[in-house]
Amino acid sequence: MTLCSLFPICLCDHSSSFDFGRQIPYFDPLVLYFDGDGGWQHMYQETIDLSHVPPEGLKLERRIHPNAWAIQEPEWQSQGDLVFDLFVSGGPQKVVVRGKLAAGILATCHRCLKQTKLDLDRNFHLTYLPPDRERFAKEEVELSPSELEVAYLEAAFLPIHEMVREQIYLAVPMKVLCRPDCRGLCFRCGVDLKEVECGCLVEQEDPRWASLRKIVRDSK
Repeated sequence: MTLCSLFPICLCDHSSSFDFGRQIPYFDPLVLYFDGDGGWQHMYQETIDLSHVPPEGLKLERRIHPNAWAIQEPEWQSQGDLVFDLFVSGGPQKVVVRGKLAAGILATCHRCLKQTKLDLDRNFHLTYLPPDRERFAKEEVELSPSELEVAYLEAAFLPIHEMVREQIYLAVPMKVLCRPDCRGLCFRCGVDLKEVECGCLVEQEDPRWASLRKIVRDSK
């Protein structure tokens, strides 16, 4: 994937029309990339200018096409639409974001290694503050418990696409299972034990002798 160009073009998926002569609280730049098959795709990006968030807050509702939020990881990949709602309040000195997202992924089961579809649902509450440059310039800074729940912005702009992407990663389970009772693969013959009984003998070993057996095996 090769990033080619960035255009500050409003995608106009909100109710207000785009006017180059006025300030708007957020804008949707359009990123183009070459997809390797001779075509162009659009990657979702959206940034809020925190200095123009109205006093009553800003509500965002988005449904993102699968190609516009595509994620490809070794053990999982995005699938289907990404849907999220956000409510943004505050300004450049402190902004609070409350939101929820729903997305689908295709992941590898950690036990049987088969592909399984998972539905991700996540609610989040985030606080953003400007960085304290003088304090963080010190070599060691001890963070209070409350500071561990906040993030820091380098400028008065909040990149919605980066924030939502981070929440997607946090919503993915540490260990993906196709179903809670998945028995995995037989360590002898490799068959999927939730589909067939292979009949392989499983030796029951006393775990208290495991260290001694390892010493004997290593000495041979």
